Amino acid sequence: MTQCCFLRVHPLFFWFWSFHHRMALALCPQVLCSLGGWLSLYISFCRLNKHRSFEWSCRLVTFTHGILSIGLSAYIGFIDGPWPFTHPGSPNTPLQVHVLCLTLGYFIFDLGCIWRFAWRKSIKKYHAWRTRRGEERQLKQNGHLKTH
Repeated sequence: MTQCCFLRVHPLFFWFWSFHHRMALALCPQVLCSLGGWLSLYISFCRLNKHRSFEWSCRLVTFTHGILSIGLSAYIGFIDGPWPFTHPGSPNTPLQVHVLCLTLGYFIFDLGCIWRFAWRKSIKKYHAWRTRRGEERQLKQNGHLKTH
């Protein structure tokens, strides 16, 4: 046992912490490469579809992600294995980790698209909702205005 900040900690904890920290650091470049891939696909869709909006290209990337993730998940589940119903909780294969990094990079890209394209729409929806709520407060239960 070691003393660390007035706590008694088993040395195995430090090995476990450093192992997961190193594994997370190893996955970060894969996720960043995936994000770069989705961004480059978005830019190429924007250049190919100049007559469409930028949001259209973002939706094409979303469609591409859907097709790719369904295909890869089906391949992993049915062909590559392990079958998730007979081997639940088994360690992840390298292909599963790569698909996870690919999907995580997409979700970071999608979060950026939401901030970019849906922020103004959500503000407008919130403003319209608040305006309606203000008008409803002026009405009585029987439908007459409070100030007559």
